[in-house]
Amino acid sequence: MSGARPSPWRVFFVAWAALSLLAVAWSMASPIGSGPDEPAHFVKAASVVRGQLVGPQGDNGNIVDVPRYVQFTESQNCFHFQPTVSASCAPDTPGNAGEIVSAQTSAGYYNPVYYAVVGWPSLIFDDASGLYAMRFVSGIVASGILALAFMLVSTWTRRLIPLVGLLTAMTPMVVYVNGVLNPSAFEISGTLTAFVAMITLLTHPNPNLLRSRATILVVASVLALGARTISPLWILLALVLPLVLVPRSRIVELLRARAVIIGAAVVALVAVVSVAWNPLSTRLAQDAATATAAPTVAQAFPDVGQSPLFGFVKMITLSVTNGDDMIGNFGWMDTPVPDTTIVVWTILMGSLLLLGAYLLRGRRAVFAGLLVLLFFFLPPVIQAGFITTGGYIWQGRYGLPALVMFVFGLAAVISLTLEKRGTDFSSLTRVAVLGVAGWAFGQAYAFLSALHRNAVGSLGSWKLMVTAPEWTPPGGIFAVLAVFGAGLLILAVLALRLHVLDRRSVVMNKEADREPSAPRAL
Repeated sequence: MSGARPSPWRVFFVAWAALSLLAVAWSMASPIGSGPDEPAHFVKAASVVRGQLVGPQGDNGNIVDVPRYVQFTESQNCFHFQPTVSASCAPDTPGNAGEIVSAQTSAGYYNPVYYAVVGWPSLIFDDASGLYAMRFVSGIVASGILALAFMLVSTWTRRLIPLVGLLTAMTPMVVYVNGVLNPSAFEISGTLTAFVAMITLLTHPNPNLLRSRATILVVASVLALGARTISPLWILLALVLPLVLVPRSRIVELLRARAVIIGAAVVALVAVVSVAWNPLSTRLAQDAATATAAPTVAQAFPDVGQSPLFGFVKMITLSVTNGDDMIGNFGWMDTPVPDTTIVVWTILMGSLLLLGAYLLRGRRAVFAGLLVLLFFFLPPVIQAGFITTGGYIWQGRYGLPALVMFVFGLAAVISLTLEKRGTDFSSLTRVAVLGVAGWAFGQAYAFLSALHRNAVGSLGSWKLMVTAPEWTPPGGIFAVLAVFGAGLLILAVLALRLHVLDRRSVVMNKEADREPSAPRAL
């Protein structure tokens, strides 16, 4: 990135490395099984790569065969929902850790795509190293998806506000989910990158980059579609909402491009397969059952039988709690981020919302309004439709796909509006530094607090966390902090460097405009 125009591929690899370091640090700092529903996901991943896509229904989930060290993660839960208890209470795997045993997983009916991508290390390792390796694979792939979003934004002009928006969308919870084994990692990262790709295609047209941008959109969409049951809805919204920003002629022009036609066909096909998986998985479980009819087991959630209106209103009343959880509530929803981190993200997102309300008009105002409605009201509608038969199931992280679109979408249209007004972005360096510094501080404080809770419990001494921790992550406390700090520093420097290059380009263009025309030869 030595010139005024950055190399997109260099941006991608630098961002991928930085984001992977953050994910790996979270993987090491999080005790095994401490991620949300992580034991079920470990068992599902290890069973899928062994050819068991579903398994027959048992008393507590689908029955599959996995290594003992994978099955035993369900018994290492002594610190769940007990924030004052460190992770040192978790017992080691008894007996032969690599022995294949029967296990049950509540994730048995989930789409196998994510688990096929991340589960293969369990075929190589015969101990808990395989669990960390599966986390690493998940985090590195999800980080690669997010890095594609940075690559796309690096091709924009006036990159400052979109970059700050992209970082703000990556709340501590987004980064944390990338570090544990959970299909939400692919869903959130894929939705954000597909959304960025769609906005880029529509608002920053470049025939030379059309094929690569369409490819990125397809890759991100495909990986997200196979993550969770609701993932096709998020991808549909990520692809459709940006169409509001451009006239119909621009949409027709894009639909004539061969790369777009092929990409749309691939995404549509994968979406159909993803939607079809739910009834198919039930049939597979029935076929795998023994002659004795397998029991139908449903996990008990509160408020089963309540009306849709009750579910909608309850979600609205819990908006602040769910919002805080989207910024960060780690483990089994028992390790919230510090209030200071909440304040940082409230300022970052609130500034975008207020600036958008002041600046946006026309198509961009409609687009921003739709994002606001999506973020605040779609989750309550989804919960309202489920509560009568399934109860209240919502957790803050389920709404992160809506949050990342809301935050980045606002930043994108604000930037487009300021660019059209001729705003001098070169004068906003202080905004860039403050925004990136605030983001890095909030991430670091959240990570440090979670590590402290795992090492000595939430009420333990901060000094003991360093000098005599009850639980120590692989490599030790200082190694984990160094890895996380390196990832933060690299990503922050990348964002500021991209702004500096943008500012340099603006200055060069101004100087070129001021140069007198060369005298015409006689």
